[in-house]
Amino acid sequence: MRVKIIAALLLGLLCAVGPVFAVPTHITIRVKTKGAKFLGTSMGGALIVIRDAETGELLAKGITSGGTGNTERIMKAPGRVPVSDEGSAKFTTTIDIDGPRLLEVAAYGPLSQRQAANRVSATQWVIPGKDITGGDGWMMELPGLAVQILSPRSHVLFQGVPQTVPIEANITMM
Repeated sequence: MRVKIIAALLLGLLCAVGPVFAVPTHITIRVKTKGAKFLGTSMGGALIVIRDAETGELLAKGITSGGTGNTERIMKAPGRVPVSDEGSAKFTTTIDIDGPRLLEVAAYGPLSQRQAANRVSATQWVIPGKDITGGDGWMMELPGLAVQILSPRSHVLFQGVPQTVPIEANITMM
C-alpha cells in the first residue's frame, strides 16, 4: 500500500512539472520566388528568421544557400509533388522545443539585390521531434522582380527638367 502511495505521488509530481527536456526538431526552409526558382547563393540567398509567434523569442537565424533548382522539375511538376532537389537552396536548422509551439518564419531577400528585396512570413504549429524536412520542407514563396537600374546612374543631376529620361535596366525574375 505504501509503495502505491509513493508511486502515485511521484507520478502526480511528474505530471505537475510537465516536460523537462527539450526535443531537437529539424527544420528546412526553402524560399522559392513566385513563378520562378529557388532563392540561393547566386542571388545572395534569403535571410531566414525563426521566432516563437506568441513570445517573439528568436529560435534560429541564417541564410539560404545552394542552387536555384531544376527548371524542368519546378515548372512542370504536378501539384503536391516536391519541386526541390538535394542541391536546391535551403536553410536547415535544429531547434530544441519542449512542447508544441506556433513558429513564425520570415524570409527577406535577395540579399545581393537589396533594391529589389522583399519580405514574406508564415506561421505553423511545430511539434517536438516532428521534423519539417521531407519533400520541400517549409516552403516560402517570395514575389517580385530583381530590378537593377543601369542608366541613368543614381548620382547624375539633370540640368533643369528633362522632357524625356532614357532608362536602361536589367530586370530578371528573382
